[in-house]
Amino acid sequence: MKFLFITKPLIMEPLGIMYLSSVLKSKGHETGLEIISEGLEERVATFNPDFIGYSIMTGDEKLYDEVNLKLKSKLKFFSIAGGPHPTFFPEFFEESSFDAICRGEGEEAIQLFLENPTYSKNPNLWIKNKEKEIIKNPLQPLIKDLDEIPFPDRAIVANCYQIQETPIRHFIASRGCPFDCTYCFNKSFSELYEGKGKRVRFRSVSNLIEEIEQTMLLNPSTKLNYFQDDTFTLDDNWLKEFSEAYQKRIGRPFHCHVRANTLTEEKVEYLRKAGCYSVHFAIETGNDDLRNEILNRGMGKEHIFKAVTLLKKAGIKYITQNMIGIPGGNLEADFETLELNIACKPDYAWVSIFQPYPGTALGRLCQEKGYYKGDFQDLNNNFFDSSKLEFPEEYKSQLSHLQKLFAIFVEHPDLYQLGLVHPMINAPQEEEIKMAYQKAYRDFRKIGDKRIYGFDL
Repeated sequence: MKFLFITKPLIMEPLGIMYLSSVLKSKGHETGLEIISEGLEERVATFNPDFIGYSIMTGDEKLYDEVNLKLKSKLKFFSIAGGPHPTFFPEFFEESSFDAICRGEGEEAIQLFLENPTYSKNPNLWIKNKEKEIIKNPLQPLIKDLDEIPFPDRAIVANCYQIQETPIRHFIASRGCPFDCTYCFNKSFSELYEGKGKRVRFRSVSNLIEEIEQTMLLNPSTKLNYFQDDTFTLDDNWLKEFSEAYQKRIGRPFHCHVRANTLTEEKVEYLRKAGCYSVHFAIETGNDDLRNEILNRGMGKEHIFKAVTLLKKAGIKYITQNMIGIPGGNLEADFETLELNIACKPDYAWVSIFQPYPGTALGRLCQEKGYYKGDFQDLNNNFFDSSKLEFPEEYKSQLSHLQKLFAIFVEHPDLYQLGLVHPMINAPQEEEIKMAYQKAYRDFRKIGDKRIYGFDL
């Protein structure tokens, strides 16, 4: 069988697609990858796929549906949509042009379907039969042993110059997260798989190191390895073993995501010895009530400051992640977030505008409390431009400006102390000012990228 993946232009390696491709290739199927761009129809026709797969985030479902519909008008194939949106918002499937959707983990589900494409016996898949009725198959258990999954198929992105030109390679050591942050999909994902396996699963260190070694041989110009795990520092024993093996066998700088209240002096020392150059950790908001009552972070400022102290002592650069425009919050709370970041002095302060994504506890709360009255059709995967909540227009404009200037205010706290923030974020929404803010944001992001990774991208 020939299976073609179609995706938007890429800025980093699409590990989900790459894992699926490796599984399919291991079973003798041919796979390909095409980027949505001019001439797509001709390229798809040349590949002549039996199946086309799309990985869809909320906000992109219309785009992929239109692409699929256009291709179906000229070519014959079976289409499958997977990813976060089909998993947490499967109702969209009914009115879409897709033949099936895959909910949850896809490696075994897609493999089984290609081996036996029946409608009623394929776990994780919702499938339209010949009468256009939807067959809703149950989820199979989570993959227990991640070492059994073939390494991601990096050959499938060999012709993507955006990926090949970057000196960063991406990996994932684990799946799942034990925390129940209300804005995140992990809580909903664990509820979806209740009783179907361990919530958090780690690959063996030897398996991960072997993949990294193979990738380094294929990409000797790699400058930094990036671990995409939700929280890299969950397991003390695993981290200790990783630190020793990575230092001995890889020896290149790496970046990972950590959680402030999981860091100890011992864990940070493991990171330092392994060669960790930088980390991300989430503050989210400087307001304790919003952080713990609304976002369910279970984290105080003392945890955040302790993490900062440990990372500084170890010489590890750190990037904070934040949200503004949180339901129940206001501009004063957003300034608390700014003030906390100024106190933490991160190498870069990253901030987004909260979006009420479907399938999350906070997304549901926004609808119940009237913060959000949409049907998720107005959401996209850009959480930098505007809020979709029922806020006053003045506040929405302030959020848009604050998001673009946030990192600059953290870098230059004198702007805040001199009282310049209010006039800057209350500037009128004229096109020239908007363009100036966007340029300032892009320019400073370049500085942030250099600090995060240690080199220009």
